[in-house]
Amino acid sequence: MSELKEIETRHISVLLNELVESINIENAKKNIIVDCTLWMWGHASKIINKMNSWDIFIWFDADIKNLELAKQRLDKININKVELIFINSNFVNLKEELKQRNIEKITWIYYDLWLSSLHLDEADRWFSFMLDWPLDMRLDKSSWKTAADIVNWYTASELREIFIKYWEESWANKIAHKIVDLRKKTKFKTTLELSEIIPWWPKTKSRIFQAIRIEVNKELENIEVSLKDAIELLDKNWIIFVISFHSLEDRITKHILKKETKDCICRDLICTCLHKKSLKVLTKKPILPSPEEIKNNPRSRSAKARCAIKTT
Repeated sequence: MSELKEIETRHISVLLNELVESINIENAKKNIIVDCTLWMWGHASKIINKMNSWDIFIWFDADIKNLELAKQRLDKININKVELIFINSNFVNLKEELKQRNIEKITWIYYDLWLSSLHLDEADRWFSFMLDWPLDMRLDKSSWKTAADIVNWYTASELREIFIKYWEESWANKIAHKIVDLRKKTKFKTTLELSEIIPWWPKTKSRIFQAIRIEVNKELENIEVSLKDAIELLDKNWIIFVISFHSLEDRITKHILKKETKDCICRDLICTCLHKKSLKVLTKKPILPSPEEIKNNPRSRSAKARCAIKTT
């Protein structure tokens, strides 16, 4: 089986129908759609089938391997000859990257804020605590900070802070101090070395590793910056769609979308912020995967989607 075929059978796109059905292609204009988290192209491959030859589809992915594999796949299935633009960059650089390509407005944008099954299944891509691999966890290999840097150089209070901030882990303090004590003898180099000192409960191991991964990749900070830029770039009457899997990601998304539905956000008696509303939220409650989808893909069970339409 080819690498492309093998990946396609292993990765299942979450809320695929809900996302694709939310897209209305306008034939009378050039549609510019942005996929901020390409991953394994499941959503993208369905979307380009709806588009016209004069439309543009732009893909962001910080992982160069994902981008190269996706390009192979999407070039083959692009029957409508949509213009494809692949950008090897984190979505935090959305505004800058589009500006370089003279794109000032877009007609639809979406985020799938989770690691693909490829990252989760292939321990050699440094995200698993099940096998012995380098403590890396970078999505973008050009960035300098790795998981090993955090584990070996953060203070106990800094480690405790990220374990609580990102997952409210009850063992945060004990694990942070244990890491600091043990690294005095030997620095941590592999995922297994770190995993072995964390209490055996799978949820605790998972939370600690996810907290470190979030810190390495500045995931929550990047989401906030990128969502704000996306709303600014979005053209009137077009949609932003966000799929999240972590409660903090969903909280950030909900807060930013809600904030843009209000004219004033400063709460002063006389408004000084001059903020003007720009969105109408289309999801009073988040879209959740169906029981059937959860049965077919258990990893989808924590997914939540929110979307809004630009009004100005």
